[in-house]
Amino acid sequence: MGSFLTGLVTGCLLGVSGTLLLLLLGFSFSGQLSNLAKTHSLRGHVYAAAVVITVSGIARLLKLDKESAMLVLLLAVLGVAKRGGLINGLAASAIAAATLSLLFMPPLGSLFIKAPDDRLALALFLLIAALGSRLIAERSKLPDS
Repeated sequence: MGSFLTGLVTGCLLGVSGTLLLLLLGFSFSGQLSNLAKTHSLRGHVYAAAVVITVSGIARLLKLDKESAMLVLLLAVLGVAKRGGLINGLAASAIAAATLSLLFMPPLGSLFIKAPDDRLALALFLLIAALGSRLIAERSKLPDS
């Protein structure tokens, strides 16, 4: 069972890395990457970080378990993507994954995750947050019908 779970976690991490790489390649070939660097300011990234860190702190104060914290942080990431766009959503996803690892997954206070189940959960969180950010950001660009 251990080798199966290790393979599953590795596959999910490769999937997350591949998804982020495809997003960046799509932007670079469409010519939007230079526009993104110009239109997204430091203020947007600070906003994304502030929202995710605040939600993480509230979840920690409420003593939520890691599954509940993941759901709350996923909602925060999707909210950031709706308000700030794809790049801020992806930044919020990375910050949320780091805070989940530090505050909710043993050993607490470390980015190292001991249990393979937690690694899988974190990889799936990153995948869902990145894809959700992309979908929300694209949906908010569409004109209202």
